[in-house]
Amino acid sequence: MNAIREGQNMQPVSIIIPVYNVRPYLAEALDSVLCQSYGELEIIIVDDGSTDGSGEVCDSYAERDARIIVIHQENKGLSAARNVGLDRMTGDAVAFLDPDDAYHVDYVEDMLNAMVREDADLVISQFTVHGGAGSLRIKGNEIPEPSIAPGKYDRVAALRALANGTINESVWNKLYRRKLWKNIRFPEGRVYEDVDTTYRILNLCETVYAMKQPLYYHRKRPGSITDTASMGNVRDRLWACSNYFRFIKENMPGIFTPDQLERAKSALINGMIAQYVYCFGIMGEKSDALRIQLLAQGKEIGVDTLNYRTRTAYCLLRYCPWSLRILYPVYRILRETVRKITGR
Repeated sequence: MNAIREGQNMQPVSIIIPVYNVRPYLAEALDSVLCQSYGELEIIIVDDGSTDGSGEVCDSYAERDARIIVIHQENKGLSAARNVGLDRMTGDAVAFLDPDDAYHVDYVEDMLNAMVREDADLVISQFTVHGGAGSLRIKGNEIPEPSIAPGKYDRVAALRALANGTINESVWNKLYRRKLWKNIRFPEGRVYEDVDTTYRILNLCETVYAMKQPLYYHRKRPGSITDTASMGNVRDRLWACSNYFRFIKENMPGIFTPDQLERAKSALINGMIAQYVYCFGIMGEKSDALRIQLLAQGKEIGVDTLNYRTRTAYCLLRYCPWSLRILYPVYRILRETVRKITGR
């Protein structure tokens, strides 16, 4: 049943696209929005001080399509750009698109149909991950994410799924009712902003619906904000994850279990270790400051309580960091190979 085409009175869906120096990818992203099968769109592009001509590309698209609103501002970061869009939007539902990603042609229509049909506050699409600078095309061998089973979830079940890792933290593969953002904005001046935002949004939802189809195409490319080696990024990750830990602790055992807290801690340490290995290749000996910070963080949260894999990686970081830098990339390659073969 197509709920939207059977007379449901929905306001235009707002699409918020923050843009900063992504000219090689921008046309594909914008074209994927303009060709949506659902046409009642309010497309808000926030050019966050681009210097590579991205702003001019945005303006040229606005001249072609009256649904597009372009806002130019000095560079303030991804969170600030998204917040400008949230402040400006008028739709009853809102979605985000990163400017180097793309939508399936039926992304908005299928997500909105599910929202109306299931009376959901938030709808989650599966997505596929693509590397490099080429076009975002489905080859057929992608493994759709996240791993949450299709269907309806209440607030508690959705929060548990986030803690278990079966709902992803990113905001870009989701359609939201506008009311969820009434009192929530992204933390400005920080990266890993989704980590500090998605659990707050889920905590406001009565019903969350997970789609079966992968309707979002996500590009994984070097040089993205969270892949950039810097102590500032490390501090922001710690800050966001600490807020999330606090939320989990405050809601135990009503929502979360000790195992879910342990998983969240392990995910933080594993992510920080991966960032250390990556940073060392770029920052060299300067990454020692990151290693010291990681060891202190592990001691604070209690690495002894975490799983064997995490404890092993932490011990290597502490006593034999050079072996960690050799072994960890090999482990990641093997793990990804197994994942592609088994689908898990």
